[in-house]
Amino acid sequence: MNPLIVILLILSTASTAFGAVEVGDLRFGFGDGYKIGTWAPLTITVRNQDERAVFSGNLAVEVRNFSSDTPIERYTTPLRLIGAEPKRKNLHVYCPRNATQLVIQIVPATSSGDTALDDTPLETTQDMLLPTPLARKDYFVLALAPSGDKLKRFIDKKQLKGSDGAKAHVRYLPTSRSLPNRWIAYSAVDVLVIRGIRLTERRISKAQQAAMLDWVQRGGTLIISGGSNFNYLRGSFIEPYLPVELKRVEMDTLPTGVREQLGFQSSGSNENPFERIQFVPKVGCETLIGTEEQLYVAKRNFGDGQILCLAFDYNVPPFSEQQIGEMFWHGLLSRSGKSPKHLADRYALALQHEEKIYKEFLSKMPTQVPLIKLLSIVLPVYLLSFGGCLFYFSKSKQKPRTYWIGGCLFVLLSVSTIGVGGHIFPNNITADRLSILSVYAERQRAHLQSYVSLRATRRTETSFEFANRTLVRQQEVGNSGNQPSHKIGTFVQDSGSQLQDLSVEPWQPTTYVEETFLDAQRLPRLLENAWYVTGKEMIYLGNVTLNAKSVPESSTETLRLRVTPKMLPDEELTGTRKQFAQILRQEYVLRYLDLAANANANPPPYFLGWTPQSFNDIVADGNVSTNDETLVIFRPGVGP
Repeated sequence: MNPLIVILLILSTASTAFGAVEVGDLRFGFGDGYKIGTWAPLTITVRNQDERAVFSGNLAVEVRNFSSDTPIERYTTPLRLIGAEPKRKNLHVYCPRNATQLVIQIVPATSSGDTALDDTPLETTQDMLLPTPLARKDYFVLALAPSGDKLKRFIDKKQLKGSDGAKAHVRYLPTSRSLPNRWIAYSAVDVLVIRGIRLTERRISKAQQAAMLDWVQRGGTLIISGGSNFNYLRGSFIEPYLPVELKRVEMDTLPTGVREQLGFQSSGSNENPFERIQFVPKVGCETLIGTEEQLYVAKRNFGDGQILCLAFDYNVPPFSEQQIGEMFWHGLLSRSGKSPKHLADRYALALQHEEKIYKEFLSKMPTQVPLIKLLSIVLPVYLLSFGGCLFYFSKSKQKPRTYWIGGCLFVLLSVSTIGVGGHIFPNNITADRLSILSVYAERQRAHLQSYVSLRATRRTETSFEFANRTLVRQQEVGNSGNQPSHKIGTFVQDSGSQLQDLSVEPWQPTTYVEETFLDAQRLPRLLENAWYVTGKEMIYLGNVTLNAKSVPESSTETLRLRVTPKMLPDEELTGTRKQFAQILRQEYVLRYLDLAANANANPPPYFLGWTPQSFNDIVADGNVSTNDETLVIFRPGVGP
């Protein structure tokens, strides 16, 4: 056959394959709203151009910066298309400090079923420049409300008084179906406002409900509008967690004292009647606006977050009037819009705890150096030093030659023996994990964040499977967010969680960060080196047994009472625990605990303790041994 015809056929085939699948709509964050150093939802619509085609492969996303084509993060999810009907895929992407663009890739499966990004040619690619991120100090307000809502008119892109120059940014969700079904999607959101939506399982799925409540307990602020929304709140999934009981709806006018609390400076239209839900405070309720007889805005602490409930509908007069609405929302957000955890989050980009943790992992590597590396260093030194002396001082010409030949043969034999033995004997992988486990007793849930270091007896590429729906990202090292020089893995986001093609070696640790939520059955039962923190006092308890619905019982007598507590005491700790505690304290990682104590007249008590228990099991190709040290922050809380 004519070579020119063959070339044309190949080019034609390649062109047809390249255009078989196309990337359509891309939606990043919530209306392009996101923050650096947080996770953001990414929705991608893909479809076949050929109605009769069937595509099987992966949809991959790489996070990059302008200075390098090497990805900072890499995510993938299985993709199967039948016909031309479009399919929507949802991923969650972490945005490091130096991230500037996303590269979306369609990776077809080979005949062997392999879809590795490094080996399989791409079907198509599409670049997406990341929008300008919101400042970490700003208030990101997400609203779920029907059309006609005026919240955006009141506060969007306006500076809040008394918040150190922070601005409010409002984004709307189109329907309740747009609510995330993973808590991590809310990572950049500070406040979620809900009005005029039925909070039932028919409208909001169980997964969406769990995601919302998990996010609130991790530090989010949930604001529920009242008034005519009474029927939407009664019997809803959120009612048991509200700070108040909902009695009935009645008509009301604002008393003079309440008008002053709301910031109203005149009467007139403020005296018009409006619908108000009669509140009865529950245990743990805090009155933000109102009196003991009439509550207008109530709040409760919910884990590390908070739930605010309005007795009125903010979208009806007099609250919907522009001047009054602005005064109310600016005052409410400035005073109570962010939980202590999210207030401390403004300093997150300046923290260097991940870099220090990486150095702590790196300090353990010399004791784990394989014998082959030791020989490659010691033997050449031995040959050059001793052989040089022998060559210089010896008078016999045959002795140096014999020494050099024998020494070289000895080195080759030793290295070959160790190299062959390394391939015969199993390659052991060691995983060191330093974790923070925040236990929230109200719902028997706990958030686990782990810093993981992997090392092996010889260089290898392996894959890990996690028991839970874990989120994984590369550990950021340095203020620039640069990663260690090892090859990054690919995080597979599907019904399970996998970290594929991860390079592990003996010369330096392979590090990453994992986050997940756990159910009650995985919670620790015994805390070591435990402290009880209440107000401005700390009591050292020694070892305690946890009971999720009551105060833990101490198995030792109380040893010491401290009036001015440290953020994280380390006097009773040794080894890795002590080093981890010192890093967390030096970098103020737990700053929000002090902020919460200072912000509340009666701050909720909590327990600090340690456990060597492993909570998130991993399965890898090969033998894996784990060393776990976990700091536990246990909040007894108030039941629903």
